[in-house]
Amino acid sequence: MGYFDIPVDHVYCQPVILDYLASKTVPSNDLVVVSPDVGGVARARAFAKKLSDAPLAIVDKRRHGHNVAEVMNLIGDVRGKVAVMVDDMIDTAGTIATGAALLHQEGAREVYACCTHAVFRYQLNLQHLISSNDFLEAW
Repeated sequence: MGYFDIPVDHVYCQPVILDYLASKTVPSNDLVVVSPDVGGVARARAFAKKLSDAPLAIVDKRRHGHNVAEVMNLIGDVRGKVAVMVDDMIDTAGTIATGAALLHQEGAREVYACCTHAVFRYQLNLQHLISSNDFLEAW
């Protein structure tokens, strides 16, 4: 890895987030897992498999610069579903916020955003946010 001269373990938060989502008792046929970008599809697919092989949707976005993204399209169907967006890190939350707005626009009943590391440079306007940093449901 290059940053440490001692052994480190990569810690995955997937089991903790899956347990939390299970506590929400959303029927598996009501779920759709969403990757907030093409780069996160493998992570979202692995997450979907753990949620009774839930369907997958992908937010198509373009980056115009560092921390500047434009959401273009949604690949997949979220109408009437509970959408669970899965990302590794949320920094400015631009991708998550615009992705959540697109999911609502496309008919998602509820949107959950899940991440391993939440930085939050700015205030968010999300219905549900699940982060392993402090593991709380936000706003």
